[in-house]
Amino acid sequence: MQIQNNQQSKLQLLTSVRSFRGKELPNHASVAVTIIFVIFFLLMMEITVRQLLISIQNFHPILQDETKRKILARHVGVDALSCFIVSSFGWKARHVFQQMIDYATKKKLTLTQTYDDRLFQYHPEAARILVFFIGFQCKNLVDTIIWNDGPEYIAHHVLAIFSAGGGLIPGAFHFYAIFYMGLSEISTGILCLLANFDEDHGVPGLAEAFPVVRAILGGLFAISFIVIRVFLWGSLTYCYFQDVRQAFQQKNHPKLVGGRKLFTKLNNVSLGFITLLQVVWLFEIFRILKLEIENAIGSMT
Repeated sequence: MQIQNNQQSKLQLLTSVRSFRGKELPNHASVAVTIIFVIFFLLMMEITVRQLLISIQNFHPILQDETKRKILARHVGVDALSCFIVSSFGWKARHVFQQMIDYATKKKLTLTQTYDDRLFQYHPEAARILVFFIGFQCKNLVDTIIWNDGPEYIAHHVLAIFSAGGGLIPGAFHFYAIFYMGLSEISTGILCLLANFDEDHGVPGLAEAFPVVRAILGGLFAISFIVIRVFLWGSLTYCYFQDVRQAFQQKNHPKLVGGRKLFTKLNNVSLGFITLLQVVWLFEIFRILKLEIENAIGSMT
């Protein structure tokens, strides 16, 4: 089943796996409408969390500051929520790439699926993840600009939108998208919650007010990052590049032409760059853990 673009005239909101069923992607108009719907849904969730925080602002002095409430609403009502939604979509679709997980964890020594299927087969579960992921990253990009997070975050969101968009049109790598833009985002969701405790991009004073919560989230993030973003990410990325290498080795591959061929080359660079960032972030985690341990020991002496 090759990923193609089905230009059916029927306009529909693509919120369920069933709405993506078929051998190819639903029409572009439906995809665009759904992405806009996701953006407005996240905006409404952000406003809802803001109102909730206003209603409980007497619980703690931090909540009485409007800017701090907005920061919490963004990280919780948009970022963390979105990450947990796409990761839940990925978990529900784990049957699609379970064989790869078993291979990465040495439960299976061989793969029965062909590289062609892993690279070019259409999966409605992955299409739903990609559409929601694009909507989330568009909202995230706007928030990043508004809050002046920095050019590195803007670049990250643009690359994420590009990779997810290319997965839909011209269409490729649905098998891998379920992990990269679905299940792996569970560690990012925990990070978004942890970001609230950051003095620069979070809420000043929150770490001092709730040190136990910060420590728990920090531990959960470190564990999830190592398991998902280092071990599983590394194993699947190796398999991905092996599959792409085989595809390019086949002369005049019928599915690796035109826009898809160009997207594949650009996606290789994007994935390679993000994978290198995982290594940098891993060392950063170790550095922070070292500081936290030293501070804990210092406070006890």
